[in-house]
Amino acid sequence: MIGKLRLYLTFLLSSVKYSVLEEANVSDCLDEEHYRYQAYTGETLYFQCNLTSNNSEKTIQWFLQKPYKSLEEEKSRKDLNVSIIETTLQISPLEKHNSGTYICRRGNLCMKMRVQAIERKNCENYGPNRFFFRNTDEMSMSCPSLNCPLGKNIRNVTWYKTLNFSSVTYENRFSLKINNNEIQFSKIYTSDAGIYICDYVLYMQGKEWIIRATIQVSVDFPDAQQPPQISGPSNGTKIEAEFGKPFKLICKVIFGYERSFNPIIKWTVLHPESKKQSALIGGRELCLYTTRILIEYECILTMPLESVTNSDLHAIYQCSAQNSVGNVTSTVKLSRKEADIVFRRTILCVSVMLLLIMLLGAGTVYLYWVEIVLLYRHYLSKDETIGDDKDFDAFISYATQTSEFSEEKMESYFDNYEDEQFATQLLPSVLEDNFNYKLCILERDILPGGAYVEDIAKIIKRSRRAIFILSQRYITGPRLFELQAAITRSLEEQENLKLILIKLKPFKEPETIPLIVKKALRALPTVSWKGDINSKSAHTSKFWKRIRYYMPVKKNR
Repeated sequence: MIGKLRLYLTFLLSSVKYSVLEEANVSDCLDEEHYRYQAYTGETLYFQCNLTSNNSEKTIQWFLQKPYKSLEEEKSRKDLNVSIIETTLQISPLEKHNSGTYICRRGNLCMKMRVQAIERKNCENYGPNRFFFRNTDEMSMSCPSLNCPLGKNIRNVTWYKTLNFSSVTYENRFSLKINNNEIQFSKIYTSDAGIYICDYVLYMQGKEWIIRATIQVSVDFPDAQQPPQISGPSNGTKIEAEFGKPFKLICKVIFGYERSFNPIIKWTVLHPESKKQSALIGGRELCLYTTRILIEYECILTMPLESVTNSDLHAIYQCSAQNSVGNVTSTVKLSRKEADIVFRRTILCVSVMLLLIMLLGAGTVYLYWVEIVLLYRHYLSKDETIGDDKDFDAFISYATQTSEFSEEKMESYFDNYEDEQFATQLLPSVLEDNFNYKLCILERDILPGGAYVEDIAKIIKRSRRAIFILSQRYITGPRLFELQAAITRSLEEQENLKLILIKLKPFKEPETIPLIVKKALRALPTVSWKGDINSKSAHTSKFWKRIRYYMPVKKNR
């Protein structure tokens, strides 16, 4: 009895130690508070992790601690408004649920920041946080939250500018000045565009808080100094077109940036025989604008031909484009293309048939994967049980009946009976009688008298698989130790022991469950039972096929 209790306590202490080590990398900075920040909702916030580790560690981790909740690591995810860009934590936009304590860790150093989100509706005089500057003589901007009620007795207003979201540097040049808490530009440059951060200090209830806000600055660009460029079609080229079929001529033009953007693009057709010239399509309304890079636009103009004729094949087509600087043209002709329609249809039909066959085959394999594996094992696989020095194909662990019959536990008694009936009657009647597996049921196959913990360890070592019948009684009872022991052995010893979980009834995981068991419940294969224990299910049902799929390959002898 003493040996049993000692081994149980050893497993329990090892699980607690494992859980503590999960958060040990930030435990040394949980009691220290470096900075306190307040910001208004809707802001885009940036926090820089300015840590240089003594051991040259480059990896930076961010953690979030919310009141009454456990510590969680922050990572970039598309479904959240928090992202990590190199050494910078970005929250965009800030919401109330983002409030909490953020910790960045690098090597043996850490930095802690408490962030509190304030509703924007509490500040009616919140200033603009987006500016669009042109090449003017002088512009200025101030911190958006300076006029809020919290902005009284402001001290130490500091400005920063982000650089590629990787570092925070203070702008200092002759055309920029900070006067009366405002940034004043005597001349605007394209390099002035970016994200500016303003911080100022407030003392509330004897504590120092930093109020942070951000401003997005965009800068206009100079007008284009060159005529547009036609990127396609090239001047003097011939384009193949199918005779008698519809066809489209497409002209793509690149225009430089202009504040008053008014491009002109058109198609013109020339008929050499009659010496006629006619503009078929022209005008800005048919030009589709797509931004190519920051200071250029791409316009696309299409000229459709309902049916290619001999007149179209002899005509000359000219694409013209013009801006405020100048104009450019490109001339093309059409050539006749003989299309092999039969070949094209044949290729299309064969491709569609192959695609359908592949999709049908993939769907069949997905739906009948278990049956395919079992069929392969029956005819081609070797017997895994030969020469492995194991006595049992599977050890069965389940919640046994208890001798406690208080009114509170009468209902659980009948639940226990179902667990025991499933493990000691239904499982052997299918796996042993129909498929020649040898199961180990503790109360049936092991003589009493030995130490319980030692018996479990020996049985698990002598078994190829371990099957656990999960229910609420099992997950909260003492037999959970058997699952913990099997998991530990499969992790610590390199043996071919595989665990199978059968979810007999729905259950709720208690908070006191060991961490190693909690992780195993999410990672190990689980088969849910949906049949009637009192009536023997057909051994060919989907449930029993899944159980055989996870059992060792064994030939009937």
